[in-house]
Amino acid sequence: MALSDYTGRSPTGRDETIVRVVPHRLWRPGDERIEPCTYSGEQIRLSEKHLLAVVERDGVRERRYFRDESSLSAWLEENPR
Repeated sequence: MALSDYTGRSPTGRDETIVRVVPHRLWRPGDERIEPCTYSGEQIRLSEKHLLAVVERDGVRERRYFRDESSLSAWLEENPR
């Protein structure tokens, strides 16, 4: 599935909508930022390739990080958190 196909979709049981999904890699010399994968909770080094999803809920946008597309897809289909 193209990443743009996720736009407008909502995770099961959640009141939020995906605004955009893009491949992401945050590189800052001397600064190693780590965030959890929204689906699995596994730690992601943002300097490594991953997916960034921007979701909106009640007019507020937030960033969600995913290890890969299979994690994003599973979060949408199977994980009503």
